[in-house]
Amino acid sequence: MNANWANELWIGTESSTSNNTTTWTYSKLCKGIESMEFSPNEQNQQYFFLCGGGFAHNEVTGAAPQIIVSGRRIAGDTAQDYIVGKQFALGDDRKTSVKIVAEGKQIICDATIGDVTSFGGQTLDVNAFGCTIYFNGTPTVSSATSG
Repeated sequence: MNANWANELWIGTESSTSNNTTTWTYSKLCKGIESMEFSPNEQNQQYFFLCGGGFAHNEVTGAAPQIIVSGRRIAGDTAQDYIVGKQFALGDDRKTSVKIVAEGKQIICDATIGDVTSFGGQTLDVNAFGCTIYFNGTPTVSSATSG
């Protein structure tokens, strides 16, 4: 079995563009993070053919993957500070890149940061932190390398 703590989540915190190619510098998002949940958010077309005996035939025709992250706010952490800095931004100011290392794969995709939470909870709790990272377009999947 593979534990979730062994997975890595990196967020693009700086970018530079040269010759219409954007290069990202990533910061690891792990300090204070208690939960990271990947959802493929697939779109499915379902067909009932005469020869199916009343049972469906399904085709996955699209996907809008997302990662839901939650935990505790750690001020001074580069990745969290970058995300919290986008809390009240809109449009292109929410765009970034995400890199995930999990299950022997490295997944990189343009992304949008949404649902940013930087405070809240019980009186004596450390402030809550959370966000949703929405994939934009087709991810690049390759063999895993850390960092």
